[in-house]
Amino acid sequence: MRKTSFWFVALNSVSLGVAALAAMAGGAQAATLYSTGPTVAMETPGSMSGSFGALSGAGTLSLQLQGYATLDGDNTWIDILHITLNGSEVFAGTFDLGGGGIDRVLVNPGAGSVVKDFAARTLDLVLPVTLLSGSNSLTIAYDSPTLFEGVARAGFQGLVDEGWGTNRGTVTGAVPEPTSVAMLLAGLGLIGVAGLARRRPG
Repeated sequence: MRKTSFWFVALNSVSLGVAALAAMAGGAQAATLYSTGPTVAMETPGSMSGSFGALSGAGTLSLQLQGYATLDGDNTWIDILHITLNGSEVFAGTFDLGGGGIDRVLVNPGAGSVVKDFAARTLDLVLPVTLLSGSNSLTIAYDSPTLFEGVARAGFQGLVDEGWGTNRGTVTGAVPEPTSVAMLLAGLGLIGVAGLARRRPG
């Protein structure tokens, strides 16, 4: 009788655990996983980094970049924005935010949206990204190379002339719904109960 009870509990526990995992896969909701507020002006080369947890799948990176003084597009002086997620570049470009030059998107594999406001010296980006399960790392950086595409450039001119920062930024993605997490914990708990029942003599 006890053997029958054990297998009944064990089978139902495993079924509930599997159902909870399935619910987590299908029962996710969008949430803000990472955010950054306004920064002070930073020089080039320079970067800012952050990390956040996520479920694997599609996400969205939204960022408003602030240019200060004469941040350059593609001309004798060139300043290049690089955005990297988990070691892969998800966006790169050079934009005239006061210093002249040509606006150029250099890397944009997700065909994200790019909107520039020259008067405000801002650049708004909305980029579709792929998130990893667990920890994710994000880096936003600017560079002022002395050589680009085989052509000599002037390099960094100093923070007073070329500064950059962010006004705001977020990464959104899926998180499990609270009911899915509760179901998973309940399933794991019943599996533990089944294990205890199996160890009882009889």
